[in-house]
Amino acid sequence: MQRLCITCKGSRLLCGRNTCPLLAALKQKTRFAEVCGDKKDFFGPSTSVFVGRIGYPRVNAGPMAVLESESGANIEKLEQPGEWLAQGLGMAEIIELRSTTLRSKHREHVKSRSKFVSDMTEIALAQQPVDVELKFKNKPSFKLTFSDVLRPTGASVNVEAMRVTENPKIPKKVDRIVSDDIKAVEAAQELYNLGMDVYKVSTILSSGALGSHSAQKMVPTRWSITAIDDIIFKKLAAQFKEYPTIDTYYVYESSYMGNHFLILLMPSLFEYENFEVWFPGSIWSDALSPRPAIIEEYEGFKGRKNYAANEGGGYYAARLAVAEALHRMRRQAGVMVFRQIYPEYSIPLGVWVVRETVRAAFRNRNRPEKFDTKSEALKYIDSRLRLRLGAKEGISSGIGIGIKDIEPLSRILRQKRITDF
Repeated sequence: MQRLCITCKGSRLLCGRNTCPLLAALKQKTRFAEVCGDKKDFFGPSTSVFVGRIGYPRVNAGPMAVLESESGANIEKLEQPGEWLAQGLGMAEIIELRSTTLRSKHREHVKSRSKFVSDMTEIALAQQPVDVELKFKNKPSFKLTFSDVLRPTGASVNVEAMRVTENPKIPKKVDRIVSDDIKAVEAAQELYNLGMDVYKVSTILSSGALGSHSAQKMVPTRWSITAIDDIIFKKLAAQFKEYPTIDTYYVYESSYMGNHFLILLMPSLFEYENFEVWFPGSIWSDALSPRPAIIEEYEGFKGRKNYAANEGGGYYAARLAVAEALHRMRRQAGVMVFRQIYPEYSIPLGVWVVRETVRAAFRNRNRPEKFDTKSEALKYIDSRLRLRLGAKEGISSGIGIGIKDIEPLSRILRQKRITDF
């Protein structure tokens, strides 16, 4: 993909897209620079907070502000990835949306109780964006930042001071939960029970608002995202592991921006195996490789104790989405997730892509394929893995894989059970 971009330079669209997302990022960077100019301060709404991890326990933290004149009515969408998928936003549109953000940075210890940190915490708890005034310490950097875990962020700037210019509107139930002297895990689960999505819960955890009062501290945003996926999964799993197993084999499917998911549910006690198939030219993979790279992670009924280092945040995001579906079904199942990442996914947009695409597979309008035996289900999955989906589904043709490539790596498929026959 790197060689292709160097050859193309965004003018010939050799990647097959209608627009070049790299140029879209550059365009937004330039426009943000023009809007901010040489200003030494900023006034506008803050939609979230961000806590860095470099230098931990002394980190850069601050509110995520947004250029209101640039984002317009899109302010509410800035922190709602589920809406991005529901509305079919493409890579360039998401980059454009997120490029209106301004990450403010102020050096603080994670256990700091300064006015800056307490104001930042209230912004995280607020139900709606909160207007802030920021005094810059130096000139902003207008370079967009991309990550495999985090959503894209726009400009960043070191700030000397912040002033919240309105009273943040914090729901009473949320205020009660964070005021209780309870562990962060319990508080996060209670917030989720209120109907709050994991994106907001992870922001609140990151701000330092959760935990027993003596132990409260800020959590780097990158860590809080995966932590909340894990915390909420464990809460749901403790419940659905008490439910009966499903009665047969089901296959769910969903695709988004060059990410193709197939999810197999099997009539057994819960176990979970996740495969990622990185095709040549996709992010992180070698464009000149003759074959896709396949990585695997697994956990049994009792769960796992070590971090899923092979797949990182994507493992936990997909697992959470599956757990939410099983909890709604009031059933448990053995689960295999197959994710294919194609060259179309050329810029990392964050782990939300995994979470929301798997969630989409289980929505009511996506009826699963049903099979009486595992062999029939695997035969179907094999055909879908090999199938070249059309451009409308965001996946191009290329080197294929099949179940025969997966089976030697799979701890589930190498097991033999009575239900297999």
